[in-house]
Amino acid sequence: MADPIFNYITFNPFGLSDVGSYANPALVDIDGDGDLDAFVGNAVGDTLFFRNTGTVNPLFAAPITNPFGLSDVGGSPAFVDIDGDGDVDAFVGNGAGDTLFFRNTGTASNPVFSAAITNPFGFSDVGDHAAPTFADIDGDGDLDTFIGNYDGNTLFFRNTGTASNPIFTTAITNPFGLSDVGGYASPTFVDIDGDGDLDAFVGNGHYNGGGDTLFFRNTGTTSNPVFAVAVANPFGLSDVGGYASPIFVDIDHDNDLDAFVGNSVGNMLFFVNNGLSLFSTAGNDILTGTLSLNDTVNYVAATAAVTISLVTATQQNTIGAGLDTLTNIENLIGSNYNDSLTGNTKNNILSGGIGNDTLNGGVGADTMMGGLGNDIFVVSQANDIVTEKLGEGTDKINSSVTYTLPGNVENLTLTGALAINGTGNGQANKITGNSANNQLVGGAGNDTLDGSTGTNNLTGGAGNDVFKFTTTGHVDTITDYNVVNDTIQLENAVFTALTTIGALVASRFRVGTQAVDADDFIIYNSTTGALLYDANGNGAGVAVQIAIVGSGLTMTNADFVVI
Repeated sequence: MADPIFNYITFNPFGLSDVGSYANPALVDIDGDGDLDAFVGNAVGDTLFFRNTGTVNPLFAAPITNPFGLSDVGGSPAFVDIDGDGDVDAFVGNGAGDTLFFRNTGTASNPVFSAAITNPFGFSDVGDHAAPTFADIDGDGDLDTFIGNYDGNTLFFRNTGTASNPIFTTAITNPFGLSDVGGYASPTFVDIDGDGDLDAFVGNGHYNGGGDTLFFRNTGTTSNPVFAVAVANPFGLSDVGGYASPIFVDIDHDNDLDAFVGNSVGNMLFFVNNGLSLFSTAGNDILTGTLSLNDTVNYVAATAAVTISLVTATQQNTIGAGLDTLTNIENLIGSNYNDSLTGNTKNNILSGGIGNDTLNGGVGADTMMGGLGNDIFVVSQANDIVTEKLGEGTDKINSSVTYTLPGNVENLTLTGALAINGTGNGQANKITGNSANNQLVGGAGNDTLDGSTGTNNLTGGAGNDVFKFTTTGHVDTITDYNVVNDTIQLENAVFTALTTIGALVASRFRVGTQAVDADDFIIYNSTTGALLYDANGNGAGVAVQIAIVGSGLTMTNADFVVI
């Protein structure tokens, strides 16, 4: 199963135009030239025709009102071959609740519509505002009819005749799990998720609201539909304002369904389908995307943590969801467990969801969303985007490029061997350097900065900051050390003379130029601002400078903690 990903582009694209009010679009190849033409009904009862003069790229000509023998009878057109003669006939719903039928007595490329017949083949008045659509909902090879009405209901007329001689039974209101959508129901049926059965979309509208497209997923079969509870504006669709009349067609010839939604002010809003959202199951799945560069595999149904790499083009063991093969996939959504998701060279979107996830975008401008849990992000490009919400855990970024922590991410570790920099975000951050010379800036908040190896510049910023020294052989510069608020931590595995964990013993600290007795291990030169470590504590050996903290500070042993 694969869901679409819609992106709103514009209204009235490709030469379409405002039709007045209450636009009800229908797209069909009326002239047999292989592309889709547009018919749009409006509130005054006209049907405007926009001929497609383009090819793969649609280009609609200026509209003609009520062409080919159509007439001013209503504002909701639909086009199907109801009599099986190879050309497309027209049905138009009107404000009084009737459905008018215009039989095509011409050809598939040169339509001629005969005079309208009201409610043929067993149809009946549905109340007010009839909005007809046709679909073989029961899989018997002929077209059944659904007609939306003003009250928000969808009435079903089953075809008990044939594909060329329809006979519609008495209407049933909101069958198969459909429901009242509030007002001005405008239904349409397509297989949006690619599972072989027809799903339902029903637009709504009312004088005091509306404009939504409600989606009823078919969880039944091609012959026995069962519609799930409606979801409003799924897959990137949106409220179009006051009234919604949706249709789905492949307007750009890329083998997926795009959406047009008519609204109350007479416009058609265009939502391009930019990809698929595929769902992995417990079995061994082959998941193939399109060429849209925006296809997603969703592992929310996995029963254990999954490990997925988009770099792997062959079958891979996901651990939690079987042996999957992913092709032309750009985006991943993890499970409710501790997942490992890895991108490729494209611009990937990785979403961890619940769990302590590890997300690695790889090469490309990636977007990574951790979700609930303590997540780890691997950043390799300066334009990678990491997103976390407040209260979703304690998260860390491992970055091989200069990077500034985004909001709600607490920790940053620089990786690799390049001289890069790391900056905090105003929270209580832990920032760790790599083996090169780094500039680490905490910003506001109580930050912990550890330059690691390399000759580093450390700036704590506002707050009670901690500067950690966990290696030797280099000299770090603390640019803004504050003896009132800040602390220096010394790792005793490195500074081995400091055997007592906790606050530095007073006798082991000295202000001066060198040690003078047996336990002056940490020496602060207030003239030069140098901080030194003397392993002997007595000046007999050479003291090693470990930092520059600024001159003239009133430092004491209280500024140091042994860890």
